[in-house]
Amino acid sequence: MNPRRSKSTAAVLKRRTAAAGGFTLIEVMVALGIIGIAMVALLALHHQNMQSVIAAQDLNRAAMLAQTLMTDAEMQRFPDLGTTRGDFERYFPGLYSNFRWQRVVEESAMFTDVRKVIVTVFYGRRLKRTFSLTEYMHNPQPALMFAPGQNGLQTQPSTALPR
Repeated sequence: MNPRRSKSTAAVLKRRTAAAGGFTLIEVMVALGIIGIAMVALLALHHQNMQSVIAAQDLNRAAMLAQTLMTDAEMQRFPDLGTTRGDFERYFPGLYSNFRWQRVVEESAMFTDVRKVIVTVFYGRRLKRTFSLTEYMHNPQPALMFAPGQNGLQTQPSTALPR
């Protein structure tokens, strides 16, 4: 055997094992590029998720505040007709500064003793988002539909004694 040849074969084998045991600079740079792109995508997804959570919280607050106003209208039993507006300082001082409300009370088109109450809460950037709640309220003391003495209604209490 040629001693020169065996040295060169040993050197080639050494280089091959060294190359197989590590990465080239280009491979490392490509791997870092892929990881970087994946991280940017994950961060964008996380940001979008956080925006969705904030929007859901605002919608939940608006629904709760609208129910508070509707409960106030229910406590009035049969609210007056018209439109009222305001903020939530009366109900929750110092909280919900970026929420406003409007309550519209209308007569029913078919029934005089029913009122339609619409509560709208405005919120979000420049108050552009809304949440509305509608309820129909019946007058707890309706007016008589018939004049006394007509359609079987008695005008005088009966004076006959029961047997």
